[in-house]
Amino acid sequence: MRGKLVYPYTDLLLQYEFKKDHPLKPDRLKLTYQLSKELGLLDKVKEIEPKLATRKELELFHTSEFIDAVVSCGKDECTSMRYGLGTADNPIFPRIYDAAARYVGATLDGMKEIIAGASNAFCISGGLHHAQRSRASGFCIFNDIAISIMHLLRKKDCKVLYLDIDAHHGDGVQNAFYRSKDVLTISLHQSGKTLFPGTGNVYEAGGAEGVGYSVNVPLIPGAGTPELKRVLNEVVIPLFESFKPNLLVTQLGVDGHFMDPLAHLAYTTHGYEFVINKMKELTGEYCDIGWLAVGGGGYHPVNVARLWTLFLASMLDEKVPEKLSDEFITACNSMGYDRCPLTMHDQNDVEQMYYSRQDVTLDLDRQIRKVEEIIFPYHGL
Repeated sequence: MRGKLVYPYTDLLLQYEFKKDHPLKPDRLKLTYQLSKELGLLDKVKEIEPKLATRKELELFHTSEFIDAVVSCGKDECTSMRYGLGTADNPIFPRIYDAAARYVGATLDGMKEIIAGASNAFCISGGLHHAQRSRASGFCIFNDIAISIMHLLRKKDCKVLYLDIDAHHGDGVQNAFYRSKDVLTISLHQSGKTLFPGTGNVYEAGGAEGVGYSVNVPLIPGAGTPELKRVLNEVVIPLFESFKPNLLVTQLGVDGHFMDPLAHLAYTTHGYEFVINKMKELTGEYCDIGWLAVGGGGYHPVNVARLWTLFLASMLDEKVPEKLSDEFITACNSMGYDRCPLTMHDQNDVEQMYYSRQDVTLDLDRQIRKVEEIIFPYHGL
């Protein structure tokens, strides 16, 4: 029997803070941990304190020159535009190297525990999917996901399915494995025509022996839970069953939720739970190594805490109370968050906010048809 779900966490992770008014707030992690603990979920996991990733581990993906630049900026608060450091998205802050290396360490420790026999891991601090080999990007300094998958592939001859449901395209992870058929990357995201990083077209299908193993399903603004479920049923599940991965890695960014301030999708808790439960079911059937889940985007800290706690409960098969406690709401208010959901689940369907329902449906019809034409033949579908 495999061991407990592993949950890497320490308050030292809260040091990854670009500046006070930056969208990526460490409060996301603090509130998620607080709510999960309040609901007794952390009593069901193996909680571990993550270590700093070593230089050698960072070099599994990143260039030595880029790592040197991060070290230098952490000491001198320099700006290195060549490496994406000191930009509006990625401003320099004290101890940036240690903070970024600890984020990688958390996800990597989760992966190491899975290799050693844990059933799965949920690393809420992880999911920095935009970081490139030689450049920071989109709030992401080092790419914890790419490094952790590369660590696994050095240890085991296996196949990995990477599913990214963040509102933003998972470009850094896609690029890391673009020429490989051992890692099938699937990203569901708001179209790059309307959102950073501007990539993620269906035609980005992989290179060399990896052709057909890079899968993108861009969605237009306003796409919501019906579209999320449809992509799972018509694209993700058939590919999962065909590819038969040994390990599932999920990037569970929640900036596609209708409350999020930075993206324009309309997912609800019900759509997200549909994804989690389907992945749990498929992992149990196919993934003999396990399931590594990481966080990602999400810029309404209270909503992030609610959703990631729901995800943890689903992974653990645990029930949670429907109402958020007065104590938790008070704690959120004291931190300056007064626009808070009061329940664990969304209570109503979301009205169409951008395009008409017909526009959203027709656009998704086209995207899925392209995936079926370009990708499916490589998987015998």
